[in-house]
Amino acid sequence: MRKIRIKDIAEIANVSTGTVDRVIHKRGEVSPVTREKIQKLLREFDYKPDIAARSLALKRDIHLAVLMPRAVNDHTFWELPQLGVQRALNLLDHEHVTLHRYYFDQMNREEFNAIVGQFPFETLEGVLFAPVFQEESIAFLERCAREQLPVVLFNSRLDAPSVKSFVGQDAYQSGYVAARLIDYGLEQGRDVAIVNMSARKDYYAHIIEREKGFRAYFDNCADCRKHLISIDLNGADDQSLKNELGKICTSCDIAGLFVTNSRVYKVARFLAETGRDRVRLVGYDLLPENIHFLKQDRIDFLLSQKPEEQAFLGLNSLYNLVVFNREPSPKQWLPIDIITRENLAYYQPKSNN
Repeated sequence: MRKIRIKDIAEIANVSTGTVDRVIHKRGEVSPVTREKIQKLLREFDYKPDIAARSLALKRDIHLAVLMPRAVNDHTFWELPQLGVQRALNLLDHEHVTLHRYYFDQMNREEFNAIVGQFPFETLEGVLFAPVFQEESIAFLERCAREQLPVVLFNSRLDAPSVKSFVGQDAYQSGYVAARLIDYGLEQGRDVAIVNMSARKDYYAHIIEREKGFRAYFDNCADCRKHLISIDLNGADDQSLKNELGKICTSCDIAGLFVTNSRVYKVARFLAETGRDRVRLVGYDLLPENIHFLKQDRIDFLLSQKPEEQAFLGLNSLYNLVVFNREPSPKQWLPIDIITRENLAYYQPKSNN
């Protein structure tokens, strides 16, 4: 009789090969009933890992791609995922991995379309992708499905058949947490503003979800209802940002500002320059500029998305899927870390302390 394979066990148990792999390697979520059924089959057929096949897989050349925004001007956030990608590659450099990198301007839809138009679908085995333009990104994912090219997403989540896993935060919940942080101890009757500084928030699924979560908190809290104002700056320059913030702070009694992305330092700078000390400010990520204002108490709370960790885990998940057929969890949620001036030192690399 031929040697029993993971695929055979999966067919007999009527589960995916990824589920069998998770049971074998004791990782991921599998129901107790399914786990017991698979373990029984593994014992019954005396399953042993195919070491020869594993060795062969490790020796062949693997071609993967990363498709994500590039770090330009003040969009330094995207430098962090690049560090995560490189960290993953450093661990896999002996595994014959070739990573093809495709970077685009997150404000330039045409550039993204041009890259996708020349994308080498037929020569790749998997893609790590940070989607921005929703409509175009979904079309790209649908093309990947037709080409049977598996995709792992990070930073922003979209649903498509080719997506095998998403690594990142629950954007809705992070917005909800941000609202609770702003509301805690705040005077009744004052105003709260949501500040969107992306080129267009409808480009970014996670920005929309953050705002939904933020609004849901106040909708669900009968005792903490406040006047919510949304400011969509659509990639405005610094002077336009100051003008808009000045108008809203003059015309409304602003008590809290929630910035839906990592450029919260721009709002902190405005508050510092205009002497507004009674405004609670919440935003995202440990960029150097944000750290500066957090230390000065100009930013009250930062929510860390761990962008470096997202890319690191994403590339590792893609590699294990392509090489070892290890199906990753469909949603790899990262914790919503709340960072203040007092606990900042525990989140920074030692070299930055």
